[in-house]
Amino acid sequence: MDWYRFAEAYDIWFSWDPDAERRFLLEASRNYGINQPRRLFEPMCGPGRLLRHMPGWAVGLDLEPAMTRVAARTNPVVRADAAAPPFRSGAFDLAFNLIDSFRHLPDEASAARHLRGVARTLRPGAVYVLGLEVNGHLAPDLRCDEWQGEQNGRHVRGSVEGVGDLDADARTETMRIRFEVDGAAHEFFHVMRTYTPRQLEDLIDDESSFELAAVFPGRYSLEDPIEISELAGSALLVLRREPT
Repeated sequence: MDWYRFAEAYDIWFSWDPDAERRFLLEASRNYGINQPRRLFEPMCGPGRLLRHMPGWAVGLDLEPAMTRVAARTNPVVRADAAAPPFRSGAFDLAFNLIDSFRHLPDEASAARHLRGVARTLRPGAVYVLGLEVNGHLAPDLRCDEWQGEQNGRHVRGSVEGVGDLDADARTETMRIRFEVDGAAHEFFHVMRTYTPRQLEDLIDDESSFELAAVFPGRYSLEDPIEISELAGSALLVLRREPT
Protein backbone atom coordinates (compact mmCIF):
# COMPACT_ATOMS: atom_id res chain seq x y z
CA MET A 1 0.00 0.00 0.00
CA ASP A 2 2.69 2.49 -1.02
CA TRP A 3 0.31 5.41 -1.26
CA TYR A 4 -0.51 5.06 2.45
CA ARG A 5 3.02 6.24 3.19
CA PHE A 6 1.78 9.69 2.14
CA ALA A 7 -0.15 9.96 5.39
CA GLU A 8 -0.12 13.76 5.57
CA ALA A 9 -1.44 14.09 2.02
CA TYR A 10 -3.96 11.30 2.60
CA ASP A 11 -5.29 13.15 5.64
CA ILE A 12 -5.78 16.32 3.59
CA TRP A 13 -7.34 14.43 0.70
CA PHE A 14 -9.98 12.86 2.96
CA SER A 15 -10.59 16.05 4.97
CA TRP A 16 -14.24 16.58 4.08
CA ASP A 17 -16.75 17.53 6.78
CA PRO A 18 -17.25 14.45 9.01
CA ASP A 19 -20.60 15.57 10.43
CA ALA A 20 -22.79 13.20 8.38
CA GLU A 21 -20.58 10.21 9.21
CA ARG A 22 -20.43 11.06 12.91
CA ARG A 23 -24.21 11.51 13.17
CA PHE A 24 -24.85 8.25 11.31
CA LEU A 25 -22.52 6.29 13.60
CA LEU A 26 -23.99 7.66 16.82
CA GLU A 27 -27.58 7.21 15.61
CA ALA A 28 -26.85 3.67 14.44
CA SER A 29 -25.39 2.88 17.85
CA ARG A 30 -28.40 4.40 19.61
CA ASN A 31 -30.95 2.60 17.41
CA TYR A 32 -29.27 -0.80 17.10
CA GLY A 33 -26.62 -1.03 19.79
CA ILE A 34 -25.59 1.04 22.80
CA ASN A 35 -26.99 4.49 23.46
CA GLN A 36 -24.38 7.23 23.94
CA PRO A 37 -21.25 5.12 23.34
CA ARG A 38 -18.24 6.42 25.20
CA ARG A 39 -15.49 3.96 24.18
CA LEU A 40 -15.05 3.80 20.41
CA PHE A 41 -12.77 1.78 18.15
CA GLU A 42 -11.79 2.31 14.50
CA PRO A 43 -9.81 -0.54 12.94
CA MET A 44 -7.79 0.44 9.84
CA CYS A 45 -8.14 4.05 10.98
CA GLY A 46 -5.61 5.61 8.60
CA PRO A 47 -4.51 9.05 9.80
CA GLY A 48 -7.44 9.29 12.22
CA ARG A 49 -9.56 11.77 10.25
CA LEU A 50 -12.82 10.53 11.76
CA LEU A 51 -11.41 9.45 15.12
CA ARG A 52 -10.53 12.99 16.08
CA HIS A 53 -14.13 14.12 15.61
CA MET A 54 -15.80 11.37 17.65
CA PRO A 55 -16.97 11.79 21.26
CA GLY A 56 -15.58 9.97 24.25
CA TRP A 57 -12.45 7.81 24.19
CA ALA A 58 -11.83 7.00 20.51
CA VAL A 59 -9.03 4.52 19.78
CA GLY A 60 -7.54 3.66 16.39
CA LEU A 61 -5.63 0.75 14.91
CA ASP A 62 -3.62 0.64 11.69
CA LEU A 63 -0.70 -1.35 10.32
CA GLU A 64 0.98 1.45 8.35
CA PRO A 65 3.53 3.35 10.52
CA ALA A 66 3.06 6.66 8.71
CA MET A 67 -0.69 6.53 9.34
CA THR A 68 -0.36 5.70 13.02
CA ARG A 69 2.11 8.57 13.52
CA VAL A 70 -0.38 11.08 12.14
CA ALA A 71 -3.38 9.60 13.95
CA ALA A 72 -1.51 9.49 17.27
CA ARG A 73 -1.28 13.29 17.29
CA THR A 74 -4.88 13.46 18.45
CA ASN A 75 -5.96 9.97 19.60
CA PRO A 76 -4.64 6.78 21.17
CA VAL A 77 -3.53 4.54 18.28
CA VAL A 78 -2.06 1.05 18.14
CA ARG A 79 -0.02 -0.33 15.26
CA ALA A 80 -1.38 -3.84 14.74
CA ASP A 81 -3.02 -6.24 12.30
CA ALA A 82 -6.73 -5.54 11.81
CA ALA A 83 -7.35 -9.30 11.92
CA ALA A 84 -6.08 -9.44 15.52
CA PRO A 85 -6.98 -6.31 17.52
CA PRO A 86 -4.86 -6.35 20.72
CA PHE A 87 -7.56 -5.13 23.10
CA ARG A 88 -9.34 -6.80 25.98
CA SER A 89 -12.75 -8.38 25.47
CA GLY A 90 -15.67 -5.99 25.80
CA ALA A 91 -13.45 -2.89 25.75
CA PHE A 92 -15.60 -0.81 23.38
CA ASP A 93 -19.18 0.41 22.97
CA LEU A 94 -18.99 1.02 19.21
CA ALA A 95 -16.66 0.11 16.32
CA PHE A 96 -16.64 1.58 12.83
CA ASN A 97 -14.78 1.45 9.52
CA LEU A 98 -16.45 3.41 6.74
CA ILE A 99 -14.16 3.93 3.74
CA ASP A 100 -13.89 0.50 2.09
CA SER A 101 -10.78 -0.57 4.02
CA PHE A 102 -12.40 -3.93 4.75
CA ARG A 103 -11.72 -4.95 1.15
CA HIS A 104 -7.97 -4.74 1.76
CA LEU A 105 -8.27 -7.99 3.73
CA PRO A 106 -7.07 -10.45 1.08
CA ASP A 107 -9.17 -13.56 1.68
CA GLU A 108 -12.12 -15.07 3.50
CA ALA A 109 -10.01 -16.32 6.39
CA SER A 110 -8.55 -12.90 7.21
CA ALA A 111 -11.96 -11.24 6.81
CA ALA A 112 -13.46 -13.77 9.24
CA ARG A 113 -10.61 -13.24 11.73
CA HIS A 114 -11.15 -9.50 11.49
CA LEU A 115 -14.87 -9.78 12.24
CA ARG A 116 -14.18 -12.19 15.08
CA GLY A 117 -11.48 -9.92 16.52
CA VAL A 118 -13.60 -6.77 16.36
CA ALA A 119 -16.59 -8.60 17.85
CA ARG A 120 -14.46 -9.73 20.78
CA THR A 121 -13.48 -6.13 21.59
CA LEU A 122 -17.13 -5.00 21.76
CA ARG A 123 -19.57 -5.21 24.63
CA PRO A 124 -22.43 -7.64 24.00
CA GLY A 125 -25.11 -5.81 22.02
CA ALA A 126 -22.68 -3.18 20.66
CA VAL A 127 -22.44 -2.60 16.91
CA TYR A 128 -19.72 -2.48 14.27
CA VAL A 129 -20.65 -0.13 11.40
CA LEU A 130 -18.87 -1.32 8.28
CA GLY A 131 -18.77 0.60 4.99
CA LEU A 132 -17.64 -0.95 1.70
CA GLU A 133 -18.27 -1.12 -2.02
CA VAL A 134 -20.40 -4.12 -2.96
CA ASN A 135 -19.81 -5.81 -6.34
CA GLY A 136 -16.64 -3.77 -6.76
CA HIS A 137 -16.59 -0.61 -8.85
CA LEU A 138 -18.56 -2.21 -11.67
CA ALA A 139 -21.31 0.31 -12.33
CA PRO A 140 -20.26 3.01 -14.83
CA ASP A 141 -20.96 5.82 -12.38
CA LEU A 142 -18.89 4.14 -9.66
CA ARG A 143 -15.75 3.24 -11.56
CA CYS A 144 -13.94 6.49 -10.79
CA ASP A 145 -14.27 8.68 -7.70
CA GLU A 146 -12.55 12.09 -7.74
CA TRP A 147 -12.24 14.68 -4.99
CA GLN A 148 -9.83 17.18 -3.44
CA GLY A 149 -8.92 18.74 -0.12
CA GLU A 150 -6.94 21.66 1.25
CA GLN A 151 -5.46 22.44 4.66
CA ASN A 152 -3.00 25.12 5.79
CA GLY A 153 -2.24 26.12 2.22
CA ARG A 154 -1.56 22.56 1.01
CA HIS A 155 -3.77 21.25 -1.77
CA VAL A 156 -4.32 17.56 -2.63
CA ARG A 157 -6.50 16.24 -5.40
CA GLY A 158 -6.86 12.84 -6.97
CA SER A 159 -8.98 9.87 -7.98
CA VAL A 160 -9.58 6.21 -7.20
CA GLU A 161 -10.56 4.10 -10.18
CA GLY A 162 -11.27 0.45 -10.95
CA VAL A 163 -9.09 -0.41 -13.93
CA GLY A 164 -11.30 -3.08 -15.49
CA ASP A 165 -9.64 -6.33 -14.54
CA LEU A 166 -12.21 -7.61 -12.07
CA ASP A 167 -11.85 -11.37 -11.61
CA ALA A 168 -15.09 -12.89 -10.36
CA ASP A 169 -13.46 -16.25 -9.59
CA ALA A 170 -10.51 -14.82 -7.67
CA ARG A 171 -12.78 -12.09 -6.24
CA THR A 172 -10.23 -9.34 -6.85
CA GLU A 173 -10.05 -6.06 -8.71
CA THR A 174 -7.17 -3.66 -9.20
CA MET A 175 -7.66 -0.05 -8.18
CA ARG A 176 -5.59 2.82 -9.57
CA ILE A 177 -4.93 5.72 -7.21
CA ARG A 178 -3.79 8.99 -8.72
CA PHE A 179 -3.16 12.04 -6.61
CA GLU A 180 -1.36 15.33 -6.83
CA VAL A 181 0.28 16.98 -3.82
CA ASP A 182 1.41 20.58 -4.22
CA GLY A 183 1.74 20.02 -7.97
CA ALA A 184 3.65 16.70 -7.78
CA ALA A 185 1.76 13.75 -9.31
CA HIS A 186 1.79 10.17 -7.99
CA GLU A 187 0.19 6.94 -9.19
CA PHE A 188 -0.21 3.59 -7.42
CA PHE A 189 -2.09 0.34 -7.96
CA HIS A 190 -3.41 -2.08 -5.39
CA VAL A 191 -5.62 -5.15 -5.38
CA MET A 192 -8.86 -5.28 -3.38
CA ARG A 193 -11.21 -8.15 -2.63
CA THR A 194 -14.75 -8.05 -4.04
CA TYR A 195 -18.03 -9.05 -2.40
CA THR A 196 -21.47 -9.71 -3.78
CA PRO A 197 -24.40 -9.26 -1.38
CA ARG A 198 -24.66 -13.04 -1.05
CA GLN A 199 -20.94 -13.42 -0.28
CA LEU A 200 -21.20 -10.79 2.44
CA GLU A 201 -24.25 -12.46 3.93
CA ASP A 202 -22.55 -15.86 3.88
CA LEU A 203 -19.43 -14.46 5.55
CA ILE A 204 -21.44 -12.90 8.37
CA ASP A 205 -23.55 -16.03 8.82
CA ASP A 206 -20.58 -18.39 8.74
CA GLU A 207 -18.50 -16.34 11.16
CA SER A 208 -21.50 -15.86 13.53
CA SER A 209 -19.75 -13.37 15.83
CA PHE A 210 -22.18 -10.72 14.57
CA GLU A 211 -25.79 -10.61 13.57
CA LEU A 212 -26.77 -8.35 10.69
CA ALA A 213 -28.86 -5.69 12.42
CA ALA A 214 -29.48 -3.38 9.42
CA VAL A 215 -28.28 -2.52 5.92
CA PHE A 216 -28.23 0.92 4.28
CA PRO A 217 -27.05 2.48 1.02
CA GLY A 218 -23.93 4.56 1.61
CA ARG A 219 -25.71 7.90 2.09
CA TYR A 220 -25.29 8.16 5.87
CA SER A 221 -29.03 8.16 6.49
CA LEU A 222 -30.95 5.75 8.72
CA GLU A 223 -34.24 6.55 6.98
CA ASP A 224 -34.08 3.94 4.22
CA PRO A 225 -32.92 0.50 5.40
CA ILE A 226 -32.86 -2.13 2.67
CA GLU A 227 -32.38 -5.87 2.35
CA ILE A 228 -28.81 -7.01 1.85
CA SER A 229 -29.83 -8.60 -1.45
CA GLU A 230 -30.63 -5.09 -2.78
CA LEU A 231 -27.13 -3.74 -2.24
CA ALA A 232 -25.08 -2.36 -5.11
CA GLY A 233 -22.24 0.12 -4.86
CA SER A 234 -21.57 1.93 -1.60
CA ALA A 235 -23.07 0.13 1.41
CA LEU A 236 -23.24 0.46 5.19
CA LEU A 237 -23.74 -2.63 7.33
CA VAL A 238 -24.71 -2.42 10.99
CA LEU A 239 -23.36 -5.57 12.64
CA ARG A 240 -24.37 -6.30 16.22
CA ARG A 241 -22.29 -8.42 18.56
CA GLU A 242 -24.25 -11.44 19.66
CA PRO A 243 -24.86 -11.72 23.42
CA THR A 244 -22.45 -14.13 25.07
